[in-house]
Amino acid sequence: MIKLNNKGQTLIMFVLLIPLILLIMALVIDTSFVYKEKIKFQSITKTILRNTYDKRYESNFEEYVGNLYQKNKINTDNLKIKVNENDIIVKNDYKINSIFGRIIGIKNYKIKLSFKVYKENNNIKLIKE
Repeated sequence: MIKLNNKGQTLIMFVLLIPLILLIMALVIDTSFVYKEKIKFQSITKTILRNTYDKRYESNFEEYVGNLYQKNKINTDNLKIKVNENDIIVKNDYKINSIFGRIIGIKNYKIKLSFKVYKENNNIKLIKE
């Protein structure tokens, strides 16, 4: 009976799978970074608009809110603020540079967010649109 030596097969499989495992880890890190930025924008939007809701009819309201976003390091190139009688609509879309996605050709991720803020029973509500 002939005995085969199978000791090297595991090493070959491990070497072949390492790039795939690293790629998956890199994409998970990038995805979590994008998710963190979305949560950051949402939380800053809530805070800013809760504190400035009563100032919405002032002439420089949009500029004031834009400056607050910039102080919190949120890109305001495409920030749009629309003030209506009962609500405020905030839309922002911006790009976040990819950390590891460049490996497979993803240079940046586009984040597109839209929120509607209104007052109900003296409480300020924020909903995603």
